[in-house]
Amino acid sequence: MAKVSRRSRPPSSPTPDAEKSAHEPVRQASVPRCQSGGRAVGNGTAASHARPKGLRDELGSVVILVVLYMMQGVPLGLTMGAMPFLLQARASYTAIGVFSVASYPYSFKLLWSPVVDSVYSLAFGRRKSWVVPVQIASAVLMLLSARWAEARLDAADIGAVTALFFFLVLLAATQDIAVDGWALTLLSRHNIGYASTCQTVGMNLGYFASFTVFLALNDAGFCNRYLRGHPLPAGLLSLGAYLRAWGWAYLAITLAIAALKSERNFQPRDVEDAGGEAVDSGGSLGSLKAAYAQLAGVTALPAVRQLSLVLLVFRLGVLPAEQAAPLKLLEKGVSKEALAGLVLLEFPIEVVSALVAGRWAASASAVRPFLAGYKLRLGMAAVVTTLVYYFPRGAASLGDHPAAFAALAAAGVATSFTSTLMFTALGSFYNRISDPGMGGAYLTLLNTIANMGVILPKLLMFALVDLLTVRRCDGPDGPSASFAALPCPAAAKTLAGGGGACAAAGGTCAVTHDGYYLLSYAAVGLGAALYIWLSRSLMRLEALPIEAWRAESRTL
Repeated sequence: MAKVSRRSRPPSSPTPDAEKSAHEPVRQASVPRCQSGGRAVGNGTAASHARPKGLRDELGSVVILVVLYMMQGVPLGLTMGAMPFLLQARASYTAIGVFSVASYPYSFKLLWSPVVDSVYSLAFGRRKSWVVPVQIASAVLMLLSARWAEARLDAADIGAVTALFFFLVLLAATQDIAVDGWALTLLSRHNIGYASTCQTVGMNLGYFASFTVFLALNDAGFCNRYLRGHPLPAGLLSLGAYLRAWGWAYLAITLAIAALKSERNFQPRDVEDAGGEAVDSGGSLGSLKAAYAQLAGVTALPAVRQLSLVLLVFRLGVLPAEQAAPLKLLEKGVSKEALAGLVLLEFPIEVVSALVAGRWAASASAVRPFLAGYKLRLGMAAVVTTLVYYFPRGAASLGDHPAAFAALAAAGVATSFTSTLMFTALGSFYNRISDPGMGGAYLTLLNTIANMGVILPKLLMFALVDLLTVRRCDGPDGPSASFAALPCPAAAKTLAGGGGACAAAGGTCAVTHDGYYLLSYAAVGLGAALYIWLSRSLMRLEALPIEAWRAESRTL
C-alpha cells in the first residue's frame, strides 16, 4: 500500500494499520537503467554525471505524483473511513464486517503486482499503460454507480455496496502498483527520496477528503450548525454526489496526464545491442514466471513462515477496541463530524509522536521496541473500551462534554504512538532481513501478510459483537412478558428505537448485554496471553542468521 499515515487511532478513526510500510522502498533494486530518447542511461554514462536536478526543476512531476496518490486515497477514505460510519445507522455489526471485504484488494495486491510490472505497452508508456485505463475505469464506475450507490446505501444492501467498493479498491490497488513504479522515472534519482513524501501527502489528502470532509458535509447536524441559515433534514453532500464529482475529476485528470505527460520508460532486463542502444525485452512471460517463482521460494522458508504466524495474530488483542469503538460512540449519540474532527485535532500531535517513536525504534533492536509498543497498545485497548463504556450518552459535539472528548483524544494519540512504534520497529526488522535482490517484492510480501492479520479477523470480530449482544423487546410501559418474546434485529439503528417485529407491535428494543465490551476485554486478555509466545518467537527470529531469510537457503 502506498504508505498512508492511517494507523489505528481509536476511538476517532476506524481505519486499520497502515497498509504499506514506510520502509518499503519504491521498486528500484531491479531497475538498472532508464531510457531517454532511446539511449540507455545508467551508471557510467555521461548522463549519470550531469548536474543533478533540484526539486524546483521537477515541481511538475512532484505535483503529478501527489495528485495520483491522492486519487488512490479517495476510494480508500470512503471504504475504510466513511462507509462504516454511514452503515452504522443502517446495518448490523455483522453486515459492517461483511463490508470490510471491500478493502481486501489493497492488501492482496501482491498477487497481481508482477503482472502490472511485466505487462505493458512500451509505445504508450510502461506505467501509463496501467494508470490511464485503470483511472478511466474508476471514473466510469463512479459516474455510472453514483445514484445507484446512494439508493443501495439507503436500503442497507450490504452485498451491492460491498461489491461496488470492492471493485473501486481493486482499481485503486492496481493503480498504486503502477504509480509506485512510475515514481522511479518521474523523478530523477537525485530526488527519488521525495517520492515517499509525495505518497504520504497525496494519500492523506485523498483520505482526509473522503473521510473527515465528506462526513462533515454529509451530516445534517454539522451543515445546519455551521453552513446554513435554516435547518434541513439532510447534509450538503450525499454519497452519490460525492462519487459523481470525483468521477468527473478522475476523468479530467487522467485525460490530461495521458495527453500531456510523457513517460521515460525503463526496462528491468534491458540488454544493449552492439551499437549501445537499449533493446526492449518487453513484458515477457519468462520474467513474470520468474517473479512469481521468487515469491514462492521466499514463502517456503521456515523463518518467513514463523514470522508470518506472528504477523497474523499479534493484533488480535486490540482489534475489537480499535475497530468497533467509533461505531459504539455513534450509538451513544456522538456525531460523525465530531469523531472525524478528533482525527484532525490529533494529527499535529501524531507527527511529533511519530518522530519520537522512530528514534526509539532505531536506537535499539527492532524486537524490543516492538514488544514495548505491544504491551502499551494492549493497555490502551483496555482504556479505550472503558472510555467508551463510561462515555456520556448524547454528547454529540466536542463542546458538549469537553473532558470526555479530551480523554478520547488523549487515548487516540497514545494508541497512535504505540502503533507507530510497532510499525516502525517492524519496518526496521523487515529491512534487516529482506533480500535486496528482490527489490520491494520481499517487503511487499511481509506487509501483505501483516495486513491479513487485520482484514481477515474483522468479519468474525463484528459478527461476534452481534452474537454476544443480548437485546430485549420492551413494551410501551416497560418490560413485559408478552413483548419479551418478540425478536429484535441485530442492527445498530435498533438501539435508538424499535425494530422488526418488536417495533411493529409498539415496543422498543433495548440492549441488556453489549457484546462489544465482553469481546474487547476478552481480546485484551488473549493478547496478554500471546505476549509470552510472541516475545520468545521474535527474539529467536531476530537471532537467526541472514541466510535463513534468503530463498537460496532452506535451513535455519
